[in-house]
Parts: sequence; C-alpha cells; structure tokens
Amino acid sequence: MKYFSVVIIIILSLAGCRRNEPDTNAPVNPPSAKGFQLLQVFNLGSPIVEPSGLVYNSKKNCLLVVSDERTDIFEIDFEGRVTGTIPTDGDDLEGITLSPGCDTIYVTEETRQLVTAYRYNGQKLFSFPVNVAANPAHALEGITIDSNGDLFVLNERDPRMILQFRNNTETGRRLIENLLDISDIFYDKTDDSFWIVSDESASLIKTTKAGALTGQWNLSFDKGEGVAIVNDRIYIVRDSDSKMYVYSKP
Repeated sequence: MKYFSVVIIIILSLAGCRRNEPDTNAPVNPPSAKGFQLLQVFNLGSPIVEPSGLVYNSKKNCLLVVSDERTDIFEIDFEGRVTGTIPTDGDDLEGITLSPGCDTIYVTEETRQLVTAYRYNGQKLFSFPVNVAANPAHALEGITIDSNGDLFVLNERDPRMILQFRNNTETGRRLIENLLDISDIFYDKTDDSFWIVSDESASLIKTTKAGALTGQWNLSFDKGEGVAIVNDRIYIVRDSDSKMYVYSKP
C-alpha cells in the first residue's frame, strides 16, 4: 500500500510539470465589432448609378468610383460629390485601383473578363484576360495593388477566388471559403493586409495576404460593392441605393 501511494504521488507530480501546449487546431476568433461604427452616409446622386468599385487617390486627395452602368470613372470628394470624370471605353466596370504613383488606373470589366489599364486622362494602355469564371454574370469584381506592384483580382463566385498578377502574368490564386461572394478588395499597406467586402454576406473581412482571417464585421446592408480606406475611415459604396457609407476603422 505504501509503494502504491508513492507511485501515485510521482504520477501526479509529473502531470503537474507537463507544459500547457497551445491548441494549434483552435479557431482564431476575429476581433469584435468594437471600434467599427457607422459615422455618415452620403448620397452619390444621379450621375453614379450602381457604384461598384472604389479607390483612394492620394495625390489628389479624392476617391475614384466606377459604375457598371457608366463608362466614365468619377472623381468624388469624401462627401460623395462629383468633382471630375475620366472617360473610358470600358464596359461593365466593377473594380478599380491605382498604381502607387496614382498615374495609372486599373479596372475590371466583368462581362468581358478583362483587366484594363488607362492613363489618368483616360488614354487606354492595355488589357489582359482573366478567364476563370464559370458564369460570366458572376465574374471579375474587385481589384487592388500591393506595395510590390502586384495586382490582386477578385472573381465574385463560381469560383470565389483571388488571383495575383505580376506584369500581367498570373502568379498565384486561392479560394475564399468563408463568404457567399466577394465584391471588392483593398490592400492596406499599413500592415500588409487585405480588406474584402461581400455583397451577399453583408460583411467586411480582414485577412493576411496569405488568407488567414484576422477580422470580420457585419454590415447593416447587403449590396456593398466597393471599399477603400483613408486614414481612420472606411468607405463602402452600395450599388442598390447609390450611397456611400463611412465607418470608423477598427
């Protein structure tokens, strides 16, 4: 009996010394909605019907927005007022981004499944195809550019996919699993991350460039089609009511 008690004590001592290893399979819980608050809503007006993509021009301190109903690219201020237009020969424009120097505009054309580049005055430079969609009605949507000059293009669904391009050549692709569709993407150079808005899921997510989810926030509306971040503000355009929603950046 004494020998048995000694054995039990030894076993308990070893158990107490065992390290508490982290659970590598535990889910990563994204941050709460704290800090993500709706601040203002602006009407974009009749010129911009069904806004579908948004980007910040740091050189002119304005936003650029495209509409799948218009071929022009619109310059707007931070309250949604049109301050200028850039003519294009594009069709069904869904996404827009700018080169780091803000002198080249890249847009996605959903129906034709093209990425097209323009000078800031509207002069067309080139196009290249992105033929990945199983359904042309749910094809190319958002586009963004990172600090290396690589383009990242969204295919809305069937499949929900991000494709990476360097010098117009595809260098990678990955599926997005946690949303019903994907509408626009913004590269955040402050921490080398992506912000992605979903129309059907009515949500905004933040991921690493490798795809790890780091944040998810519910929106009070669906049809969010474009997203851009300027300092501590997140701007989201909604195509069904032609409005721009401004949130605090969490």
